[in-house]
Parts: sequence; C-alpha cells; structure tokens
Amino acid sequence: MTLLEIIFSITLMLIMTMATAGVLRNGLDMRIELSQRARVTHKINIALTKLSDDLQHAFIIPSQQVFIRKAEIKTLFRLKPWDNSTELRLTTMNHVAHQSGSHESDQTYVIYRIEKDSTTNRPHLYRGEATTLPENLDQDLPMSIIARNIKSIKIAAWNGEDFREEWDSGRSDWRDTLPRMVRIEIEAYAYEPDNPEAPVDEKDATVIMRTTVFIPRAVMTKEPKEPTKTPKYNYGS
Repeated sequence: MTLLEIIFSITLMLIMTMATAGVLRNGLDMRIELSQRARVTHKINIALTKLSDDLQHAFIIPSQQVFIRKAEIKTLFRLKPWDNSTELRLTTMNHVAHQSGSHESDQTYVIYRIEKDSTTNRPHLYRGEATTLPENLDQDLPMSIIARNIKSIKIAAWNGEDFREEWDSGRSDWRDTLPRMVRIEIEAYAYEPDNPEAPVDEKDATVIMRTTVFIPRAVMTKEPKEPTKTPKYNYGS
C-alpha cells in the first residue's frame, strides 16, 4: 500500500467512526429525553390520580340538617384563585386510618395548592389532610409535597352552563352544592434540574396534562345557574 492509500483509509475510518458516534449520541440523547419526559408525565399522573380520587369522594352535608351531639357537621367545597393557580379545599370520604383503633373516620378535610420554595422560588404542589373534620374549615393544615416543580394547577367547576374558576359551597350562590364535574389542568416543568437548588426560569419548557373528573355525590344537589334577569320597562307618563 502506498502512503496515499494509507492516508485515504485512515480518513475513511475516521469519517465512519464520527458518523457512527453521532448516530449513537443522537440515540442516547433521545433515550434520555424520553426517559425524562416519562418521569415528568408519571409525576403529573400521580398528582392527577390523587386529586381525582379525592374529588370522586367529595361530599356535602346541608349544614342545617345534620347535627351530631348538638354540634353542626361542617362540609365544604371551595375553589379560589391562588397566585397563577387554584387553591382547592374540600371535604371528602377518602381518608385511610393508618392505625387500628384510632379515633379517625373516612371523612376528612383536604387542601391542594401551589407553594414556592423560599430559597429557589421553585413551585411545588402541596396537599394537606386532616384526620378528622375540623370545626374551622378556613384554617390551614400541615402540608406535604406530592409533586415537585409544578408550575401551576388550574381547576374549574361546572355550574350547569360553563366552567367557573371559583366555587364556594358556603356562599349563597353555591350553598351546600357540589359541581357535577371538575376540569383539572396541571403544568409541570419538562426537565428536572441537575441541581435541586438551582433557581427556576420562567422560560423553561413545560408539559401540560388535563382531565375531567365527575363527582358522583353531586347528583344529589341542584346545579346552580345564573338567575334570570327580569327586563325593566320605563313607562312614560
């Protein structure tokens, strides 16, 4: 073999090696990307499953009808804007006692909302649960993280005509009523940070998942609708 042939062979081998390495690198990057997206999707799905389970067991007892030991049973279903998300407070029959003989029941009070880490400003989805129905449903509960790096959670309730971002079973408009169905949208950051202490960037890519949950016990209540406005006539003299 001449020197020119050797140089040509080596060059050809280098080109083939670089092409093969590029294909392998692209395959590895795609595998990492799919794995990362799968973890994010799985995280959102866990949050949606927990939320759906609580909503499907939501219940309302008319406050003027049921008394136990002369104490009124208080129940609640409330949606209200919270930063760029929604805070959900509800009473649900989804509590599981972790100790036999404990003074607990299946009735519980649950709170969902987004809170930001004080150091990194990263938003996480929190859930709080009481072991029994508290007397004050406006109080906060000990909260624990059920999903990290959740940018927002938006919940809207069906009022018989359209979806509303607010609902309060303690107000006259929705007194002692549950919505027939609830629409949930969770937006999470698409990539988990390599450094958990890294601050959040609002421009980071996100993944959005949506679902609609039907509330079985809502069939026992009427759907609130906007009152019909009676036209007013101005009669002349």
